[in-house]
Amino acid sequence: MDNLHSIQTTNENVKQPLATLIDGWIISNDEAFLHHLSSYMGHWPNAKFKCASDFESRTLLNNDRDKTLPDLVIIDGKTDWIAIVNQFNNTNTTNATDIILLAENADTSLLRQALKYGIKDVLSIPFNETELDQILYDCAGKKRNTAQLGEVSVFINAKGGMGASIIATTVAHMLALEKETHSVLIDTDAQFGCIPSLLSAQPKFILSDALNQVEELDEYALDGLLTKHESGLRFISSRNDDLLDKIPTINALAFNRFLLQLRNNFDHVVVDLSRGLENSTLPALAEANNIFIVVQQNVPAISEAAHLIKQLKHLLGINENHLKIIVNRYSKSIDIDPDEIKKTLHVNELILIPNDYQSVSAATNLGELLAINHAKRPIVKGMRIATNCILNKTSDEAHGIKRLFSFLTS
Repeated sequence: MDNLHSIQTTNENVKQPLATLIDGWIISNDEAFLHHLSSYMGHWPNAKFKCASDFESRTLLNNDRDKTLPDLVIIDGKTDWIAIVNQFNNTNTTNATDIILLAENADTSLLRQALKYGIKDVLSIPFNETELDQILYDCAGKKRNTAQLGEVSVFINAKGGMGASIIATTVAHMLALEKETHSVLIDTDAQFGCIPSLLSAQPKFILSDALNQVEELDEYALDGLLTKHESGLRFISSRNDDLLDKIPTINALAFNRFLLQLRNNFDHVVVDLSRGLENSTLPALAEANNIFIVVQQNVPAISEAAHLIKQLKHLLGINENHLKIIVNRYSKSIDIDPDEIKKTLHVNELILIPNDYQSVSAATNLGELLAINHAKRPIVKGMRIATNCILNKTSDEAHGIKRLFSFLTS
């Protein structure tokens, strides 16, 4: 038990988000065991563990036969763990739940017995906390790789005012216009969010409304919370124009659960993180298939982008293959050319979106959607490259579809 107490206090900092949201149970009749282990699990922004006694766990299993079982179960070796595991095995026909046994001074015979009953791993108390960490990482990775979930694409400004919001909105709109593709857009900026005005659609509900009831949401309630644009795009914003005592805050765990529900119901989830890195929305970055960093052709923006890339790769463990750089308001007349940006940011490719003040002004001031009202402008063609990247379309495929469409409508 001394070891369990130590893992609670070893690292007081929040850990980097797991690959996806993990739901778990901790089963023990020892209050200290439950307290120390659940406190340690609280270091992850997207891991939620329920504590239960031996008896309570069996009651939960009896009541939850038709419900979703946890992704991970940690059982105290002092309980009647064989009976608990047998009940899990009888209830969980898909064997999707990983079961871990924590036992004091576990020997080889206990390990063999545990494996016989289908337990994934046995940790002997005292144990190294990195062993427990790895179990969570593996469980989250397995869940993400096996689940049929929609893809997440994040747009983030390297520096304030780079234009991530209008790009995210236009790309999400383009995704919605694709045949048999269902997309949803999340605006996380509760102070300056502008997506409703860009789409000329005022929402009845905002993100904080969804997060406050995220545990009770089903697909019908979820659909009711989202605002539907005439293109088929669903979106939810964070900004409320009513007078408020304070700006709504986002709970990281609730946000991750909401994100997972959206991924279960949509092919593509686009997240506008124009405000940059915030602890509450880090789970979106952890789950993202594509992270578009928006910069412009100036030294401060490129310098901030280089710093952001280092943070994403080294602090959050983001795979560099998920990172894409968008140079917004690109102009050949500016001295900083694309090759210099590539060299500074250590990337091989850039997405160049040309400067087009007139079209963007019409979009922001008049609500004229770029993909509809300015479809042939170079700025839209640049955003189409980002859209095709999300859809995994090659340049040849994209041009082929465009030529076919032109032929059919001529």
